[in-house]
Parts: sequence; C-alpha cells; structure tokens
Amino acid sequence: MKKYVFLTFIALSISSLSAGCVGLSKKSSKTQEEHLALVDQKILELGQVLSNLNLSAQNLGRRVEELAQKTAAMDTNYSKLNTSLDALSSQVETKDSSIESTVSETQKNISDLTQKLSEIEQAKTDLQNQILALQSQKSRITDSEIGRQSEAMKEEAREMIEEGREMIKEAKGEKKSEEEKKAEETATEQGKEALQKLLDEALTLYRDGNYKDAIGKWEEVLVIDPANLEAKFNIEIAKEKMKPPPEK
Repeated sequence: MKKYVFLTFIALSISSLSAGCVGLSKKSSKTQEEHLALVDQKILELGQVLSNLNLSAQNLGRRVEELAQKTAAMDTNYSKLNTSLDALSSQVETKDSSIESTVSETQKNISDLTQKLSEIEQAKTDLQNQILALQSQKSRITDSEIGRQSEAMKEEAREMIEEGREMIKEAKGEKKSEEEKKAEETATEQGKEALQKLLDEALTLYRDGNYKDAIGKWEEVLVIDPANLEAKFNIEIAKEKMKPPPEK
C-alpha cells in the first residue's frame, strides 16, 4: 500500500512536473514570439531609417556633385578672369610705360626747343648789338668820309651858287659880306654836330635799355634829316626789342 502510494506520489509528481514544464514551455514560447515580433519591428524601423539615410546620402551625394561642378566652373571662370586681369595689367603697364616714355620725350623736346629759342634770342640780341656797334662805327667813319665828300660837293655847290650870286650882285651893284658867308658855314657845321649828337644820345639810350627814349631821339634825327637810313634802321630794331617775348 505504501509502495503504491509512493508510486502514485511519484507519478503525480512527475505528472505535475511535466505539466509545469509544458506550461513553462508554452510561456517561454510566447515570450520568444513577442520578442521576435519586437525584433522584427525594430528591424523594420531600422530598415526604414537606413533607407532614409541612404536616400539622404544620395541627395547629399548629388548636392556634393552639383557643388563640385559649380566649384569647378567657378575655378575655370576665376582662372579665365585671372588670366584676363593679368593681360589687362600687362597692357596697362605697357601703356603706362609708353605714356611715360612719350611724356618724357615730349618734355625733353620742349626743353630742347626752349633752349634753342633762348639761344636764338641771345644770338639775335648779340647780332643787333653788333649791328648797332658797327653802325655807330660806320656812322663815325663813313659820316666823316661822306661828310668830307659832301662838304666838298656842298662847298663846290656853294661856290657855284656864290659865283652866280656874285654875278647877280655885280649886275645889281651889290656884294655879299664875308660875315654872311661865315654865318652860313657856321650854321651848317652846327647842324651836323647837332645831328651826330642826337645819334650818339640815341645809341646810349638804346644800350641802357631805354628803347622808347632812343626811338624819340632817332625820330628827332629824321626831323632834321628825313633821309637818314641809320635812324630809320635803328628805330625798327628798337621797336622789335620792345615787343613782348614769345610764349613758351
């Protein structure tokens, strides 16, 4: 009896244990299914996220390619602009150099022309002074020689006139006194001296730069002797001297 009870107890224990194992097994299987479902859901979610990431990566890749193309185009344009800028800079430098060279050459030409004009003016002044000096010498020399010849001719003419007058006076019973003859000769000599004095004074005024006063003296000479070539020539030279210098 005890043995039967023991066996029965063992059987019941085994049966209970089996039932417990079966229950535990069922419970464990359900948990696994839930876990697997959760894992599948996570996998799906991760797959969706991964798909989104792939799509974003593709978009970013296309964007990167577009930016790379734009960057390459900008680099090309920059290179072209830089080349054009270098060319323009070179042209500007060349033009600046050419302009500077032209300006420098023009300034040199102006300086040379100014120097030549100054030399011409100086040569002209020296020539005029030489002409005046030669005229003064000529006046003293030729006037003396011409004066002697002129005086001889005048004397001869006077003698002829006097002879004619004497003949007339003799015919009229009149005769000119020696005092009258001397008075005429004195007046002629004084006229020559006054003329030469005016010429000398005019030349002195000219040499001192008083061109206007010198012209006045020469004009006085022409009043006494309208045919005096020296006075006429010197007046023209003095007038030329009074003109303002040419603009440079």
